[in-house]
Amino acid sequence: MLVLRPGALGDTLLAVPALRALHRSGAAVTLAAHPAAAHFLASSDEVDRGLAFDDTSLAWLFRGDRAPDEAVVAWLNADALAVSRYASIVAPSRPTQVEHCARYLLRTLAPLGIDLAFDESPLRVVPISTDEVLVHPGSGSPSKNWSPANFASVIRALDVPVRLIAGEADHAAVAAVQTELGRTVSRLEALPLEELAARLAGCRAYLGNDSGVSHLAGLCGARTVTLFSPTHPDIWRPLGPDVRVLGFDTSPDRVAEALTQEFG
Repeated sequence: MLVLRPGALGDTLLAVPALRALHRSGAAVTLAAHPAAAHFLASSDEVDRGLAFDDTSLAWLFRGDRAPDEAVVAWLNADALAVSRYASIVAPSRPTQVEHCARYLLRTLAPLGIDLAFDESPLRVVPISTDEVLVHPGSGSPSKNWSPANFASVIRALDVPVRLIAGEADHAAVAAVQTELGRTVSRLEALPLEELAARLAGCRAYLGNDSGVSHLAGLCGARTVTLFSPTHPDIWRPLGPDVRVLGFDTSPDRVAEALTQEFG
């Protein structure tokens, strides 16, 4: 089974319940998606093989010049015409109504007649255990970022070690939080996805925006608090057993309480 899932890290992770359903059916699953996420899910035994969505070995799919050697599931908003000639499932990459994206992707597999039990249990990751709260103040879009002043207020309110997560696109957001704090904070920078997942799995709690890192935190089993606006959490909230979603209008004190109230 070849699964086509273009998009960023979070888009790929939202497909995990559907990928698990395919795996339970006995299919050997190749996932073509966000490169790091596809390889990470393969290393975590969620799929058998991970490829970048734009891997040159897949170019024939969109030319339609030969039949595939395997069944194809294509969650695509574009370029689906050629693929639709021979795919078992072709569906838009996101729901067209208010429905959680992970449940929608799973539902699209109904014509295959397989077990569609929804499984959002944690990924198989060996945790790096710490007593730290990990904070990711960035995302794929500035409009999805809670204010640096609010993040700084939460960090001041936490009487526990804190580290900021800084990906390649997060330097401005991280710098703004440190400016609001008036001091530097220890950072995790540009980690391989496998190491970031291990640190999220073993942290005391995680705080972030609607971002791929937040989706990773939730699926790694971290106590995850995410701030949502303007995206719709009923569609895009992270998966995982211990995820709490709050709006941008939530006070920093309330967010700090959500991170700490169950620590004991």
